[in-house]
Amino acid sequence: MAETPKAYTPDNTITEMFFKAHGRLNRLRYFKRRVVLGCLLYALLYLGYRVLGYEFGQTTIYASMYNTVVSLIFVIPTYFLNVRRLQDMNRGKTIAVVYAIITSIMAFMDFTGVNWLLYLALIFVTVVFMLSGYMLVVPGTQGNNRYGASPV
Repeated sequence: MAETPKAYTPDNTITEMFFKAHGRLNRLRYFKRRVVLGCLLYALLYLGYRVLGYEFGQTTIYASMYNTVVSLIFVIPTYFLNVRRLQDMNRGKTIAVVYAIITSIMAFMDFTGVNWLLYLALIFVTVVFMLSGYMLVVPGTQGNNRYGASPV
């Protein structure tokens, strides 16, 4: 087993902040980065619907394809943030993988026009996951753990 670092090294670049799967991420940094991703995602989706769609509620096939591609792109940095947050709690990445699969399915559902009730159920699952104590309330482990030094 690799030796745990003695001190936490802060992320300095965009790549380190959003595309790194090793190390730990505390609740506040996780929350801030998820807000940034969410705002950027919804701004891009809004722009796509305004440019490629007719009006809200009526979209073209191009707007749906754009929405799917943009949403799938944002699954990647979200996955990395979730992995690091789970590692801060000394847990594996299984939940992050399941979350990434669910959000990927949701991205395709918009494009294919699948049942909205199922879509809303998946949204509920993802919101419960994000707002539950699991990601935003439960603190990370104190001190070093098997994933690295404490980010606090």
